[in-house]
Amino acid sequence: MRYFELSRQKNIRDLGGLVTQDGHHIKYGKIYRGGVLSRVNEEDIEIIKSWHLTDIIDFRTKLEYEERPDVHIEGISYHNFPAIKSNPNTKNNFKEDGNLIWFVNAGDSGFNHLKRQYVELVSEEIGIGAYKEFFKIISKKDKVTYFHCSQGKDRAGLAAFLFETALGVDLETAKEDYLYTNKAMAMKIDRLIDQVKDKHFYNESYHSSLVDVFSAKLEYLESAINAINEKYGSITNFLTNTLGVDIPKLKEIYLED
Repeated sequence: MRYFELSRQKNIRDLGGLVTQDGHHIKYGKIYRGGVLSRVNEEDIEIIKSWHLTDIIDFRTKLEYEERPDVHIEGISYHNFPAIKSNPNTKNNFKEDGNLIWFVNAGDSGFNHLKRQYVELVSEEIGIGAYKEFFKIISKKDKVTYFHCSQGKDRAGLAAFLFETALGVDLETAKEDYLYTNKAMAMKIDRLIDQVKDKHFYNESYHSSLVDVFSAKLEYLESAINAINEKYGSITNFLTNTLGVDIPKLKEIYLED
């Protein structure tokens, strides 16, 4: 894979180069995953333009989308497919510690919240609908797509996992791509901890939730995988019967020898 860093977004990669179980490769320059493209400079824009995108797919809620819209680049089609419901407790508060304060005050934890969210992504209508639309767009020929959520690790991370497994990438390799996010997010987590250490709400529970919320953990992904297997029988059944993915067509578009 090729990895990219923008001034305010480090968790970006071209999924090209991943090898499938039958020895094919995902084509380079066809599909990219990452985080929000709202805070960019001119150098960032030139990097984005170099990808020659046709479409940007945004899995964030409508509130997130309106608060921090992606940079607009002429010639790109923008799509907002919310994969989760908006949280009314954090309405109009998308500072990066807003949700964490709510988790702690509600007696919850970031870890438990994320595990539940991954199950909801594959079992509730809003998540299923978002991933259906995602696959509809990327299943069209001549598309070059960037898909993202806020940090590029959960909603987009699960979309990447489903895409990769649909093409025949083995589970362990797909999990490795998912976990790469932790390398990209390490500096961000340290920065956020430094920013909130002296605030009155900062405590051990908050610290743990902050790390959990901004990390990619196999327990989260496996929560989704287990929910898929229990509800749909297998990932393949979920892709074909629930999301309507034409796997042979997808392979024809994205794979090469």
